[in-house]
Amino acid sequence: MARQNIDTGALGNPATGDTLRTAMTKANQNFTELYEDLAGTSSSGGFLTNPTTNGDVKIQANGTGIVEIDRLSINNTTITSMDTNADVTIHGNGTGGVVLGGQVTAGAISTNEITNRGSNSNITIEPQGTGDILLKCGGQVGIGDVGSPDSSLHIKQTNAIITLQRTNDNNTPGIDFQSNGGNVRAQIYMDGMNGVNKELIFKVRDDSSTDERFRVTKSGANVTGTFNIMDDSDSTLSDATISMAENKITTLRSNDNLELNANGTGTVKTDSNLHLLSATPIIQIQRSDNANVPGISFLGDGGTEGGSIKFDGTSGTTNEIILSSFHSSAVTERLRVQTTGAKVTGILKIPDGSSSDNYAGFGDADDLKIFHNGSHSIIRETGSGSLYLQSDNNVILGKDTSGEFFVRGIADGAVELYHDNSKKFETTSGGVSVTGNLDADGTQIDFTNLPTSDPAVAGRLWRSGNDVKISTG
Repeated sequence: MARQNIDTGALGNPATGDTLRTAMTKANQNFTELYEDLAGTSSSGGFLTNPTTNGDVKIQANGTGIVEIDRLSINNTTITSMDTNADVTIHGNGTGGVVLGGQVTAGAISTNEITNRGSNSNITIEPQGTGDILLKCGGQVGIGDVGSPDSSLHIKQTNAIITLQRTNDNNTPGIDFQSNGGNVRAQIYMDGMNGVNKELIFKVRDDSSTDERFRVTKSGANVTGTFNIMDDSDSTLSDATISMAENKITTLRSNDNLELNANGTGTVKTDSNLHLLSATPIIQIQRSDNANVPGISFLGDGGTEGGSIKFDGTSGTTNEIILSSFHSSAVTERLRVQTTGAKVTGILKIPDGSSSDNYAGFGDADDLKIFHNGSHSIIRETGSGSLYLQSDNNVILGKDTSGEFFVRGIADGAVELYHDNSKKFETTSGGVSVTGNLDADGTQIDFTNLPTSDPAVAGRLWRSGNDVKISTG
């Protein structure tokens, strides 16, 4: 129904307008339609509607007045609950939502919480276009079951995980650490493309650029620069115990030991040669129990011992170095260095030589030399002294393959000379004894101290004046 106007007549009230009944009838008709719209009668469904297409519906108080709807106060641009401590709730109808256009400023949010009432639904905060999301707070941020955050960002969940997922495998997601001015001073990021060769890279800035210092790869980790291992009681660099730089491992504290310890019965292994370089390089092998035999064991490709150098002796006495080699299915002792010298078990071989090389030398200047020159075996005294063959028992020169004698010197007795193992000459207490003929090719034979009278022994020589005679008995 269109709005009814009351004719008030001409100025001065000449009674030319609507009668009182007609005027009040129009007023009732106007308020009946308004009442039906607000009271939710069947004709209007409870809606206050502007019949003009796209027209506004305005309820506006005059001046400083307010518009009151039930227990809700609307004053200018402010909507306030008139009930003390009561919430203001705005609901959409059915599946409709509440759409707020433009900027929304909340003076207060009940219990400081933003809650999604949809079961298991996400809360999405999405800026328009390339806009940023800024979370500004004077305190700290807690995520999950956090009552009071302990740090700038505190996540408390059963399995708390921060995920950085890139949308393009050519990119490198990560974390930047900035100075107060916003300059990047350190980085942790993931390198690798197309789902393979993923590596975690740590960078820090020196005086001019941010450079890689540590890289975690699928096969291990790489350090660029120096790798310092700190003491567990102090995190200062001056207390670092080990430095690793350019294939070098160095103890940083003065005169500290460098210890490599395997766990349990494990061993410390190296696949390369071991080179000791110092003014006085020494390898020390110290046993922790004097009943044990420390040393060096040489293993074959299958791990079986083929030789060894070991230290024998207990309680600090009879300490000896033993060199062993594999022989007849066992590692057998071959050389033992004792407190009094050395002992060889087996054969001591010296190649063919001469008086200048490959000989067994004795004496400070190798005055006595024993060697084989390829044809002959030689014992030579090369100094200014004499060569002695001495024995408290007999001294015998003989044939190696049998019991034949060449020369036999009997202790406290005769010296015997043999021809084809037949004695021909022998010294006696009174002179010599010759078996067989005595041949002399000299021009004279001198006999001194011959008896001067006939000894009455047949065949014995005696001198009579200038003549030499043979006794006839």
